Amino acid sequence: MKATLVAMSLLSFSVLAILPVPYPTEPWEEEQPLWTVRRDPKNIAAFAELYSGGQAREMELPKFENAPDTLGYKADETFTIPSDLRPRVEFWKKIYSQYTSSEAVLHDADYPEIIYQVVDIGHIISDKALSYRKQMKIVNKLLKGEKEKIVRRLLDLHARRADPSSIPLEDFSTFKQFESIRDEDKFLLATQRIRAQIGQRDRVVQGFFYGGRYFHKMMEIFKSKKLPVELTRLPLVESAFNLQARSRVGASGVWQFMRSTGKKYLRIDRMVDERNDPLTATRAAADLLRQNFEALGSWPLAITAYNHGREGVAKAMRVLATESLSHIIKQYKSRTFGFASSNFYSEFLAMIDLEKEYRSHFGKLMVDTPIRFVEFTVNADARFEELALACAVTEQELATLNPALTDWVVGGRGPVPRSFILKVPENKFDRCLSGARNVSRLPKRGNSF
Repeated sequence: MKATLVAMSLLSFSVLAILPVPYPTEPWEEEQPLWTVRRDPKNIAAFAELYSGGQAREMELPKFENAPDTLGYKADETFTIPSDLRPRVEFWKKIYSQYTSSEAVLHDADYPEIIYQVVDIGHIISDKALSYRKQMKIVNKLLKGEKEKIVRRLLDLHARRADPSSIPLEDFSTFKQFESIRDEDKFLLATQRIRAQIGQRDRVVQGFFYGGRYFHKMMEIFKSKKLPVELTRLPLVESAFNLQARSRVGASGVWQFMRSTGKKYLRIDRMVDERNDPLTATRAAADLLRQNFEALGSWPLAITAYNHGREGVAKAMRVLATESLSHIIKQYKSRTFGFASSNFYSEFLAMIDLEKEYRSHFGKLMVDTPIRFVEFTVNADARFEELALACAVTEQELATLNPALTDWVVGGRGPVPRSFILKVPENKFDRCLSGARNVSRLPKRGNSF
């Protein structure tokens, strides 16, 4: 009877999750990806050629070099993988490097390394005759059916647990994955924890490509604030460095700032949303992470707080009287401290590890050329298209350099506001200087990057 009730309650759960990129777990409400890459790794070079104007280059191995006075940093110690988190980290390495967004990995939510099955959903999500909502409905139905099969297998394993010799050969690999778990009802309880994780390989490849524009400057920002430069890879976990990342709950930009949090550090209004400028948002993220560390005392906790909130992590520490993230993950029970929060630090460690050994996982990985620009202050309200004309750049190029400007401004419905610091190509500053006479007062030259 207990097993039947467990199985019945399970079937009412949502079965699709697309973490860690900023998409909700309810697939019918998921935002459509704004870009895609074919699954064939041989196409990566063609993608890079198309989106970099022919200037893409092979990614270099990262140089995570930190000064001796870097906050909370010890070489060969900080960001090493703890043994008790190693299984989770290895799971995320597989999600990031082996499985694409055309594959759904069915696994255990508490022990992610226990993988039951990989389901191909590519034939559904690539069917252009179907609306996105219809695609997700079909995917849900497919995964629900596969999940029901796994429930039946787990119930059978529960019934046979006392006599392993009676277990069918096709289920023995699942049985072996549970060997380290000592609970008598481990298979029965596992029926409640089956989860679907969409692969991320193609999105990670794109994330590194776009990150190539900004990582050099982001690392300079973190160095200047005496923070570990490895933290600049958090946007790969938060948003897969999707420059258009917007979540249905209101997070925006590669750092996925919520409006309420972002307003503490950034300008967010009808004309300007600095969350969407990777470099401006990086400065804000650095300040937030520093405050997290100073309040919580370690980088594992500070990074987890970036996802779960500083007060939420502090509460977990108080409840369990611990400073160990591993202990919190294992023991803390809270409605809000769910799968995403408990895995966020492991995802970060997985991403760092993958980048250090990317050639063995991705082969030749292409990245865009580092972004370079000069800045000047707009001294009076000006129409966006007039500034582009004055600087002899296309509106698209100017918008790419200034992602903090909202669609309301770029679309011509509102002005580029007075005092906005505009980025323009290095070789166009003099042209902007003279051309802007007809748009606003002469700009004051700012920094060159």
